[in-house]
Amino acid sequence: MELFGNDLQYFKDILENYEGSILIIDNIGKILLCSRGTCKLTGLSRDEIVGTTAYEMLDRGVFSESSLVRCLESKKPQMTYLLINHDPNRGIYAYSTPIFDESGELVRVIAFSQSESFSSEYSSYMEENSKYMRKLLDTIINTRNEPTHIAVNPESKNTFDFARQISQIDTHVIIYGESGTGKEVLAKYIHANSTRSNEIFVPVNCATIPESLMESEIFGYEKGSFTGANKNGKIGLFELANHGTLFLDEIGELSPQLQPKLLRFLETGEIRKVGGKETKQLNVRIIAATNRNLMDMVKNGTFREDLYYRLNILPLTMPPLRQRPEDIDPLVDFFLRKYNKKYNKNIHLTPEYMNAIKAYSWPGNVRELKNVIQRYVITDGSALHNTIQIIQPTGSHETARQTPLFENTFAQHYDEPVAYKEFKQKYETEYFKNILEQTKGNVSKVSAITGLHISGIYKKLEKLGLNPKDYQK
Repeated sequence: MELFGNDLQYFKDILENYEGSILIIDNIGKILLCSRGTCKLTGLSRDEIVGTTAYEMLDRGVFSESSLVRCLESKKPQMTYLLINHDPNRGIYAYSTPIFDESGELVRVIAFSQSESFSSEYSSYMEENSKYMRKLLDTIINTRNEPTHIAVNPESKNTFDFARQISQIDTHVIIYGESGTGKEVLAKYIHANSTRSNEIFVPVNCATIPESLMESEIFGYEKGSFTGANKNGKIGLFELANHGTLFLDEIGELSPQLQPKLLRFLETGEIRKVGGKETKQLNVRIIAATNRNLMDMVKNGTFREDLYYRLNILPLTMPPLRQRPEDIDPLVDFFLRKYNKKYNKNIHLTPEYMNAIKAYSWPGNVRELKNVIQRYVITDGSALHNTIQIIQPTGSHETARQTPLFENTFAQHYDEPVAYKEFKQKYETEYFKNILEQTKGNVSKVSAITGLHISGIYKKLEKLGLNPKDYQK
């Protein structure tokens, strides 16, 4: 006798009575089934959920993250902590697992999550047991695999070779380099080759966390510290990184109020939570990074001199892409294979496009190159004239004359000088208008093209007075 026979009542009972959420999607992200718990959790009916996609649920802000999407794209089990309707007080843990057919092709992804009350209790327990929290976060941000790096150019190769040498020296490191050069890749490389490689790597961008929240985010806070605080308090990023590596990107953006607290940690290894009375000893390696000249900031009084010398023990510099042209071919090949696989395509670059890539000076460095190749693959190679700045060579990358990235966006010239704020707002608005038109208001695709997080895009569009729905056709 079969366990269930032809009677589906067992499955119906599970779907109707399971307190948490169950979602099933197909191999392109379309939602095939959801439990009653999902409806209760989101406030949406089954008709509003089934038939949409996991990507749309992200776009609409129903979930801040998606283990379904991560599992679909990686084809590996994923655990994710996410917020419901971006409410910081409504967070759950979701686990997704891929289902393959007999030929090994992915056919479905199933996601499970516990109820909000269970997740809240579980979160409190994990905060009290930071060792397990670190392991959980390590799974979430998937930092255990050694990061991919490409270094053919002698200068960039020397940088990674030196980084490997110093990775075993358990002291703090600072990485200098322009935005988009791959400073985080270098930081992960150091961590992966260090004695802390089996512990967590926690990346923090100091420029993206509001100054008012920065202290509580990195140091944590005790319960009842301020209005709206979690009733159980919160563990900070320093504590989460205990025994591992904390990567402080854009360290030059750290406020003057927090600089002495970071200095204290570098000198003593101690932190104190917001609202706390006791200090806690931690074992964390700091890797900092910046695209600014910290010595100039020291001279200007915006960065502490003692903090500068504490961080500047082992300085590294990531050269800009224009100074390492030998890396362009392998980088293009890497990104092309990556996004062809991600979007299930087989796009090749035209000779004209490749010549333009090699002639371009890449002010946005590797990040810009990655976004350009991603756009090219997404648009099936049809975005040649509005995704790459075509170069009129004049003898060198540094002096090459460039035409605009978006010809219709930057075509206007002013007869008289205008304020920088006015100039920036105008072209920033037109930039996002152009991308919204190309993607037909699909915020997930906007995120892929710009390299910005979805939540950040919604804030940016709101600030610019742009509504994605106005571009959906």
